[in-house]
Amino acid sequence: MLLIGLVLRLARAVVIPLLVTGFLAYLMDPLVTLLRRLRVPVTVAVSVAAVLYLAAFLVFGWVIYQSALDFAQALPRYQRGIVELVRELLLRIQNAANTLIGLQPLEELQKLPVSTILLTTLRSVASFLSDFVLIFIFTLLFLVGKYGLARKLLRAFPHQRAKRIALVLLRIDSDIRKYIGVKSLASLLVGTTSGVCLGLFGVDFAMLFGFLTFVLNFIPFIGSVIAVMLPLLVCLVQFGSWARTLWLLACLLVLQNTVAYLFEPKVLGIRLKVSVPIVFLSLFFWGWLWGAPGILLALPLTTTLKIIMEDIPGLKPIAKLLEKAPRRGN
Repeated sequence: MLLIGLVLRLARAVVIPLLVTGFLAYLMDPLVTLLRRLRVPVTVAVSVAAVLYLAAFLVFGWVIYQSALDFAQALPRYQRGIVELVRELLLRIQNAANTLIGLQPLEELQKLPVSTILLTTLRSVASFLSDFVLIFIFTLLFLVGKYGLARKLLRAFPHQRAKRIALVLLRIDSDIRKYIGVKSLASLLVGTTSGVCLGLFGVDFAMLFGFLTFVLNFIPFIGSVIAVMLPLLVCLVQFGSWARTLWLLACLLVLQNTVAYLFEPKVLGIRLKVSVPIVFLSLFFWGWLWGAPGILLALPLTTTLKIIMEDIPGLKPIAKLLEKAPRRGN
């Protein structure tokens, strides 16, 4: 197992584009499926979906890019503001406790290489965009080939074995399609409403933070916390008002919890049936293995492994360990 993990980690340059390809394919799949139900040929359906999604990506991507550039220019100012807030907080604690608290954390905070971190992030984004054309082409090929997979299996394997493999693949496809579909809708809803809420409060870069909320919402539990904390820091530095920041916190929590109440049970409980501790462990494992893409896709990757192990007699006990415990009385 350790050897397999090491190989997968070393092969991240190949595996990560494939993961992104699969993710994009499942994002586009609902539109392709809708067109297929209208008797549109597969190639035409995929082409129409490709044009629509690519146009939306280019328009929205340009807006987010401009907002990110503005945020990058303002980042040193926010860093100084955060340093001053921490300094004030430490002085208040020092006065209340009548003890001397060192200001070394402030010195370390001031020394944070914000420009270097930002440059590294922008380089990573640029590297991804340079690979995006190839990834997008692979996505279209994946969608076109997906609908003929059953026939290929019947030609490649004996009937019984082909049927067994097809059933496993159908379960994986169904669970992941439902997960990404429901999660995308929930993320879009919470990202949009959070962006509107931030705009109403007058917080800078509301659209950028709405987009980050959309992306971070794909990370179970942890993503929502980060999505709330980042705009709160900006609000506090921008206005210097704890009351305004606390009101914003209350509004964001209401939005997050409302969407979670409506959608998350379907995503985490009914459909994928993976226990909460396993969700956390999968975040750490896939994050260690493949970084940010691994974290974003931790749950569907774990579900895929679980379904495969359920079909292998020797690995069924491990699959059972990954499952969410049944409710009492069921």
